[in-house]
Amino acid sequence: MKAALQPSNHTITLSNGSTHTYRLRSLQITTSEEGQQHHVDIQSWTKFCASVFSYKASPPPPSYFARHFYNDPRRDAGLVRVLIHCPNNSEEEQLHGEIVSSVRIFRRTLSTGPSGDVMPIEAGGIGEVCTSPNHQRRGLSKILLKDAIKIMSSSVKEADEMACSLLHASPDFRPVYSKVGGYESVRSAWSIVPIKIKHLTNEKSCDDNVDNNGWCVRQAKFPEDASQLQQLHAEYSEKRFITIMRSVQYWKEYVSAELGDTLWVLAKPPSTADGEDTILAWISVRKRGDRYQLREFGVDKSTNNSVLATLVMRRLLGVSLDQAGENVGTEKEVSLLLPTFVLSEMKQETISNEGDAALFLNIEKATEENDNGWMYVNFDESQQSVLELTTRETDPIPHLIWPTDSF
Repeated sequence: MKAALQPSNHTITLSNGSTHTYRLRSLQITTSEEGQQHHVDIQSWTKFCASVFSYKASPPPPSYFARHFYNDPRRDAGLVRVLIHCPNNSEEEQLHGEIVSSVRIFRRTLSTGPSGDVMPIEAGGIGEVCTSPNHQRRGLSKILLKDAIKIMSSSVKEADEMACSLLHASPDFRPVYSKVGGYESVRSAWSIVPIKIKHLTNEKSCDDNVDNNGWCVRQAKFPEDASQLQQLHAEYSEKRFITIMRSVQYWKEYVSAELGDTLWVLAKPPSTADGEDTILAWISVRKRGDRYQLREFGVDKSTNNSVLATLVMRRLLGVSLDQAGENVGTEKEVSLLLPTFVLSEMKQETISNEGDAALFLNIEKATEENDNGWMYVNFDESQQSVLELTTRETDPIPHLIWPTDSF
């Protein structure tokens, strides 16, 4: 892979006959005498990314991209590939010139669900793809994508192998990624369901507010909750789906920063004064246009603490929507986009159990809204591809990338 990371020059000739030279390289790293790394280009790169996306209604600031990089336990400045505009093709320009296009490779590990015959898959995610408006329509993103694919595919059979690559693309760009990189779409099952917020509850605080089940709601605490959440997420998601695997460090550094104070947990208080409470479930919700999306969710399904998803959702969703500014308890419906398997679990619980726990769900009006935006290309032919695993005739493995893990 090291050979694939070498810098290179690219000259583009425009229709008017003018030529433009670009230097393709990684972000620069210097190492001090004490052995500490200094990321020379990070500030320029984060400002560049923010400038390209400044047209958005809620544009991400440079700190957004810096957070994505520095909080990622597997960050690698060498895998942030940029094109530098070099009008005079000088050494000074190559080192310190203007960044005009960018692609980042995110190192991730994919679980393979309940399949005992398939090992986890090492993958390279493609994200933070952007080009300066003054340099668009010159094929710069295509150059960077081909470069990223070369880097990832050259790693196969090495210690730092990336057996496949994944990315998320809007419908307009899927044909581009398919043509340039051979990426293919994988279906993720999502649904929209109306929520009657008058049937939710927004009670929280684990200090003095325990309900009849002996549960309470509080915001997640890091690093204290990281170990419990890592184990619970592994059981709830990683052993059921093809999804991003999370280490304790990833929870401490990346998830905690991405979700901030929007991550709520349902907990059972400790039996002794010096004990720790037991997390039973967790949730994070975000606003997407005129509706909400379940960004993060999970329930402890172990024998000792197994709880109903409907009861959990009623408690945690109420707190989340209250935090988002909804007046919980009033006569109003809001739309919630959630993984179909979560909705199916709650449907089944509604059939199997009596009571009013699921009154907040307008199940009759639920509709499918599947996500076909996640795309994959396989590099290691000795392994089954994600597309093969999700579409095989016997025991196909469902695919779900939680929005928390998007890049």
